[in-house]
Amino acid sequence: MKRARRRKAFNVDYQKRTVRASLIDTKTSAEDWDAKELRTRAAYFLLNGTPEFSVNATANGRYALLAAERDFQAAKSMGVSEFEVRVYEFNDKNAESFSLIEKLKAENLGAMEEAYLMKSLVKDHGFTQDDVAALIGRSRPAVANTLRLLTLNPEVVGLVESGQLSAGHARTLVRVPQEQQLGFAQSAIKRGYSVREMERAVKAFLTPPEILQKQKEVQAAAKSEQLKAFVERMRRVYRTKVSLIGNDKKGRIYIDYYTPEDLYRFEEFLDMIESFDRD
Repeated sequence: MKRARRRKAFNVDYQKRTVRASLIDTKTSAEDWDAKELRTRAAYFLLNGTPEFSVNATANGRYALLAAERDFQAAKSMGVSEFEVRVYEFNDKNAESFSLIEKLKAENLGAMEEAYLMKSLVKDHGFTQDDVAALIGRSRPAVANTLRLLTLNPEVVGLVESGQLSAGHARTLVRVPQEQQLGFAQSAIKRGYSVREMERAVKAFLTPPEILQKQKEVQAAAKSEQLKAFVERMRRVYRTKVSLIGNDKKGRIYIDYYTPEDLYRFEEFLDMIESFDRD
């Protein structure tokens, strides 16, 4: 019997403290961020309060910010000198892992940014896709689909990173050979394909011609049977000969009559239809 794999152990115990801003080390400064973004976040904090930040205890009574660098710089720009923080005691490896997880959970990232962070958690930090899904609150298929973006042609990845191609469009190309992915992507952008339209285009490309032809024949036969059933229904209702020339798109219907009674019956049908229209 196959033994179930244990999730990677990850201790996330912390203590809440009030810490001076001057004791918190960051990887960025206010100059590294868009000034307008910082002002927008600062205005939000003025109305809603400053959030708690996650920090890691380091040497000499100092702390390293683990996530939300932009928000921290925005709060500092308001003149905040002390912060309510959650203090962790990670080693360097776990501190980096936690930072990646927090970014995936809390920050508004692009699809490719998320894919790179997830890849780092799996490849560099020993987490499985199941681990990542549980830690960031997503399903495993969602994590797997995001990671698949990294298997795409680098030029297609560039289109996603620049915002010219959505992640949904890009994911449809995973099964297409890499050398043909860029052509599909450029065609989708040029023609304004929806994701569903691109899925259909990829499916048609990957389906062998003989199967496509068979599918068309089956669809044509089904439509032909529907037309035959329609003509037969008209024969039963009108109680006379009905003929059809054409297909499901266009053609002609002939209704034969043999006696004045046939014409009278047709007139009654028209009177009935017209009475419904008037109602």
